Amino acid sequence: MSAVVWGVLLTVLLVAWVVLDGAVQGVGATLLHERGKDGSDRRRSPARRGVVLDAVRPLRLPGEASLVAAVLVLVLAFPRAAGDLFRVAYPLVVALAGAVVVRDVALWLRGRRPGQVWHDVWEAVLVVASIVIAGSWGALLGVSWENGLAALGLAVVAVVVTRLHGDAVVVRRLRGVHPLPVVVTGIMIAAPVVGTAVAVWPRLMTG
Repeated sequence: MSAVVWGVLLTVLLVAWVVLDGAVQGVGATLLHERGKDGSDRRRSPARRGVVLDAVRPLRLPGEASLVAAVLVLVLAFPRAAGDLFRVAYPLVVALAGAVVVRDVALWLRGRRPGQVWHDVWEAVLVVASIVIAGSWGALLGVSWENGLAALGLAVVAVVVTRLHGDAVVVRRLRGVHPLPVVVTGIMIAAPVVGTAVAVWPRLMTG
C-alpha cells in the first residue's frame, strides 16, 4: 500500500483508540468521585464504582487492539518517523505504555479479592494510571508538533476531555439517553489526533 493509505489507516486506528479507550481513561480518572444532581462533588459508593467500570469495560480490549495495531503501522510503515518520535519522546512513550499496563493490572486485581481496603488500593492506582495515560498521550501529540507549549496544552486537554467523554459514555450506557453528548465528546477527543495528523503529514510521508 502507498504511504498515504498507511497514514490514513494510522490516523483511523489512533482515533479509534482515543474514542474507545478515552472513555475508560475518563471513568478511571474520576472513579472515586462524581457530580451530584445539585452540581456538588461527592464520593462514589463502592457499588457505584463497580457499575461505572462495568459500563466501559467492553470498550477496553477493542481500544487497546487499535493502539497495538497503530503502533505496528507506525513502526513498520513509517520507521523513520517512529524512530524520531521514540528518540525525542522516549520518557513519554515509556510513561504511556507503563500506565496502560498498570491500569489493566489494577482493573484485573481490583476484583480478585474481597475487602474494601484491597479495592481502595487498586482503585487509587487506577485513578493515577488513567490520568497518566491521558496526559502522556496528549503530551506525545504536542511533541509531534515540535512545541513544548503544545505538549503541555494538549496534555491538559486530553485529561479534561477524557473525563467528559467517560461521563458521557457512562450516562449513555446506563441510562440510555440521547447519544449526542457521546458524539460531541468523541469529536472533541478525536480532534487533536486528526489535527496532529494533518500537521505532521508532510514529515510522515517521508518516514
